[in-house]
Amino acid sequence: MARKNGNPLDEQIKEIHRRYVEVMEGDRLDGISDETKSHYLRVLRSLTEKLAVPGKPLSEVVGEMMAEAAPLLFQAMQR
Repeated sequence: MARKNGNPLDEQIKEIHRRYVEVMEGDRLDGISDETKSHYLRVLRSLTEKLAVPGKPLSEVVGEMMAEAAPLLFQAMQR
């Protein structure tokens, strides 16, 4: 729920992050192969590192992530 005087969108983002962690820590991880987990971890690590750079525009982060993740996405779609 939105905090008093808080930005409702910020609160929604925080809530969906919490939900994401809950889902991934549930049964989802058990059904993923180690190879896929390795790729996934690499993408998440890269995204987190890019987001942590102060002042880096989100558009730049997205562009870099698209270039990095695209080959993995295409590979996953072919399975």
